[in-house]
Amino acid sequence: MNAKKGFSRRSALKGIGGALATATLPSAHAAPTSAPPEAQTTRSATSAKPLTKRTGKPNILWITGEGVPISALSCYGSKLIQTPNIDRIANEGMRFRNAFTTNSLCAPSRATLLTGTYSHINGTIANPGIPVISGEPEPTFDESQVTVAKLLKQNGYQTGLVGKWHLPANPGKVGFDYFVFKEGAGGPYYEAEGYLGNSKLGSDVIEKQRHEGYETDVMTDFAIKGMKQFTQPFMMMVQFFNAHRPFDPPHKYEHLYDGERIPEAGTFWDDYSHRASPAAAARMRIADMPDFSPPKDLTERQRKQWNHQKFMAHFLGTLRSQDDNIGRLFQFLEESGLADNTIIVYTCDHGFFLGDHGWFDKRFMYEQALRVPLMVRDPGHIQAGPVRDEYAVNIDNAPTILEFAGIPIPESMQGRSLVPLLTGEKPNDWRRSVYYHYYEFGDPHWVEPHYGIRTERYKLISYYNINQWELFDLEKDPDEMESLAIGGAWRFQPGYQVIAESLVKELKDARDLYRDHTGLPVAAIPVND
Repeated sequence: MNAKKGFSRRSALKGIGGALATATLPSAHAAPTSAPPEAQTTRSATSAKPLTKRTGKPNILWITGEGVPISALSCYGSKLIQTPNIDRIANEGMRFRNAFTTNSLCAPSRATLLTGTYSHINGTIANPGIPVISGEPEPTFDESQVTVAKLLKQNGYQTGLVGKWHLPANPGKVGFDYFVFKEGAGGPYYEAEGYLGNSKLGSDVIEKQRHEGYETDVMTDFAIKGMKQFTQPFMMMVQFFNAHRPFDPPHKYEHLYDGERIPEAGTFWDDYSHRASPAAAARMRIADMPDFSPPKDLTERQRKQWNHQKFMAHFLGTLRSQDDNIGRLFQFLEESGLADNTIIVYTCDHGFFLGDHGWFDKRFMYEQALRVPLMVRDPGHIQAGPVRDEYAVNIDNAPTILEFAGIPIPESMQGRSLVPLLTGEKPNDWRRSVYYHYYEFGDPHWVEPHYGIRTERYKLISYYNINQWELFDLEKDPDEMESLAIGGAWRFQPGYQVIAESLVKELKDARDLYRDHTGLPVAAIPVND
């Protein structure tokens, strides 16, 4: 592993969460989306080929999905859909069971993936163009800051980006030699207008482009075109986003689920009665989705079920098209002789509520939005099949890519390379908790800003602007249906007060470690004070 200054500071995470990480977390879903036993997705390491030492620099194909929760991938146990090409990355590489995002929102997460830093450091605390009324500065992205793409480019790599961008910055000035992206954050996905890109390798001049076809197919075409142009080791970032609103699948999958009833999550009928007020106040309920046109004569409960069926059929159709196109990327690598020297990373910017708690969208620190899929395939250098339980966070992606490429990890990055885990090591000082901070507040989703700490067993959330708290015992309540903070106040069910106080200390330590001075300071104020 590359030596780098400040490693001891980053590895100080070993002290956060250690005291309370004592139990194994069950699945975050009650039914049919629960995670499978490890035996279903893990091959015996004893039958695998021995690992070899790498010679030369690897290529990197980094695939980032848009809001794909682990409950929607068959390699994580989903019964909703089969995702054979995504599963192939997991089965021929290593999968992480506990991977998390630091801010469950599109642009903030993508900024973190590029920089290896939290939102308060890279400046993208919220989506661009969305008014922030939480008292923080407007989101931005300084093009001069350190990014994984810049560092790769400075060290002999050619870099490409296709798909979603969503950052208020020029990709060419952020470190990409080749880029094609679409304006905005979502669809329509069959519209030929709205594409932007550079026409010459290495140019940072953004030009309007027109491309016919379904967006996910188009972006895969351009990813392959870009990789064909590269003459040096490369990193190609493919950022699919058709799973975003308006959730339009390709025409061939528009009727994929006709005649089928898609099961609801176990928490579908959540009434939010046992949590702090932000859960009930959030405006992202399936029943109120404006995306479809339910019959006028439905009751509210019937409309909720009707919307869920339409939403899920659309969402799973978009995911099917992503999996197909990952198959096309595999085919290109194999036919071009690049498959054995190309590391494939698959992750997502954030999770998503697929009817969990009666919601769509993300934002909250609840498991379905907080967790992300993460898997890495590197033939001959990463054992095929193992599943790791250690905590991976999206601040780790950039440092991991740099270590793969043999490039020193800069002190500015707050994450830690996953390469030791990927090569079978078991570091004793690995993090045992995750710090999260969400900022964006206002229309249309109205989710209160909050930060929190998640250990293996417990999760503490502070909605700091309104002085409300939530505490979950994930061993006894994996679906997060009952907060142990009574009435949202700093008062807890019997037996949990000391645990909450310990978690508050961890929360303060994490904010200090990551130099997060945004939001209000952590204040555990007794009830009636």
